[in-house]
Amino acid sequence: MGEKRAYKARKPGGGRKKLKPEYDAGKNLKEQMESAVALYNSEMSLQAIGDALNLNPIKVRKLLITAGVYESEVAEKVQDTFEEYRETQRNTAL
Repeated sequence: MGEKRAYKARKPGGGRKKLKPEYDAGKNLKEQMESAVALYNSEMSLQAIGDALNLNPIKVRKLLITAGVYESEVAEKVQDTFEEYRETQRNTAL
């Protein structure tokens, strides 16, 4: 039989390195939302905004609804649901 190897302790802070350490989803979302709102306020269509930001028009509409600038009956329901969700998250965090 072979000899046993001596135990070698691992170095602290090991593990897989992050692929994109500078990536911040919240920051990216905020930037996209601000850009979409600015373009929407300059009276561009959802399709044109989507083309400018390299996003799907449905995603653009969703960003505008979340920002509170796109108004429709469905948008109001979505905004109400979003606010209820935020409220439940606040209550569970406390």
